[in-house]
Amino acid sequence: MAQAVATLCVPGPDELLESVLELNRAVTVDMHADEIVFEYVQRMRQLFPGRSFAVRLLTRDGAELGTVYATGRLRPERRDRIALTREALKRHGLHAPPAMSAIAIADAYEPVFVHGASGFDVPLTDGNLIAGIVSVEYLAETPVPPDDRALIVQLSLQLGSALRNARLHRESLYLRDYLGKLLDHANVPIMVMGRGGAVTLANRAFLTITGMKREEIIGQDWLSLLPEPERRRLLPVYINAMRGEPSTNFEARLPRRDGTAAQVAVNAASILSPDGDIEGVIYIYRDVTELRELEEQIIHAEKLATLGQLAAGVVHELNNPLTSISVYGDFLLQKAMRDSSPPSDVEKLRRIVESAQRILNFTRDLVTYARPSTERPVPADVHELLDQALGYCEHLIEETAARIERKFDPSLPPVYGVRGQLVQVFVNLITNACHAMPHGAGQLAIQTAPSADGRLSVRIIDNGRGIPEQHLSRVFEPFFTTKGEGKGTGLGLSIVKNIVEQHRGDISVQSEVGRGTAFEVVLVCRPDPREAQ
Repeated sequence: MAQAVATLCVPGPDELLESVLELNRAVTVDMHADEIVFEYVQRMRQLFPGRSFAVRLLTRDGAELGTVYATGRLRPERRDRIALTREALKRHGLHAPPAMSAIAIADAYEPVFVHGASGFDVPLTDGNLIAGIVSVEYLAETPVPPDDRALIVQLSLQLGSALRNARLHRESLYLRDYLGKLLDHANVPIMVMGRGGAVTLANRAFLTITGMKREEIIGQDWLSLLPEPERRRLLPVYINAMRGEPSTNFEARLPRRDGTAAQVAVNAASILSPDGDIEGVIYIYRDVTELRELEEQIIHAEKLATLGQLAAGVVHELNNPLTSISVYGDFLLQKAMRDSSPPSDVEKLRRIVESAQRILNFTRDLVTYARPSTERPVPADVHELLDQALGYCEHLIEETAARIERKFDPSLPPVYGVRGQLVQVFVNLITNACHAMPHGAGQLAIQTAPSADGRLSVRIIDNGRGIPEQHLSRVFEPFFTTKGEGKGTGLGLSIVKNIVEQHRGDISVQSEVGRGTAFEVVLVCRPDPREAQ
């Protein structure tokens, strides 16, 4: 027994201070809880020989036992049972843990080691929660030095503080990484600038919309990368945000790597430090490029619609004088023929009458074409519809100097549909072909034939510049066009596809750059059974 008593020495102030300093150097916030507990228990064993130490940590919710580290063999019945004395709770100013906690409350200390006899508990706290317990035990009949408990409690409380700091560090790293991933994977472009204007964060969506790489942006003065006009417009947004004044839905042009620019709506707000100082600005962008282009296309389409209505009105007004020219011209032609006028005069009058009648027929058909259709589907000769469409496009064909090749199958049955809408389909396809063909060398083939499924096929083939493969899947999308500025609305083929599908037909396209394009329209020859009901 004398040997046991001799080992219960208490460290002096200098030794204790040196050990605490060594622990502070050895234990860092990025260490795991197991590593921190090991360092502290080993140092306690060195400073307080002859004592037994057990550190048991709870899970974050306090409902289960998480970590156990002991310097001796634990009693089987106490291995998973954690008890804390009421005296320890009172000494440390703690309330009893909730019923769901893994900690039980005992009136007196219950030994946890096989050879333990007496001891005390030190609760490890994390705020108002009990995060674990340090149990200190002595052998039976071992005198306890008067300062023993106070010194061990101080080290135990320091252990609790180290564990809490490590947890807070892990959580702050997790939150930082989580926030970073959240911002990086957000589906809106986000960029953060520091006090000096340098970019500190650019997420994937921002890199995608600009076409730049992260290393090309991070650390750079973003405003200096902008064109001068945009820099002048965005500088006040940055200055206002640095003053704590947010900006919302401020539209700007975001430069891309390829030299183009994206139209974006910018929301800017200041970022505050923990002390409340403004340390940067976060920009959240919304790409409105397609929206603005769509608005422009709609405005352009409305202009075209208004122009079409105006043209129809003008044509209607022209009909009256044209009718007079046609009627009086025919009268003069008949009179000249009765009076045996010179053949050259008769021929001139005949040409006047034919030209006037041709204009009358064209204007009448044009008004019918421009007027919203109220017709019901009827059987129609597809070849007549194609000839009518070619007549509408005669000026384009002459301007292009294209050669027209007709390959019509005379045995085809009538197509079933709305005449004006089907002519609109063919006019659009022929017009597109004329725009694509080379001047003076255009060749336009129009072919009709029966299809394999009992319908009929109309193929319009040109030798134009062709459509790039990456655009083929988009040619029927509204407002998509490969034509230059002011040469197309991108609505034509979308309307064509809609009309063909309303007629229970199909339309497809094949093209090769530099070789030409072929559109095939497949139409039905019988009415829809539902229309007969």
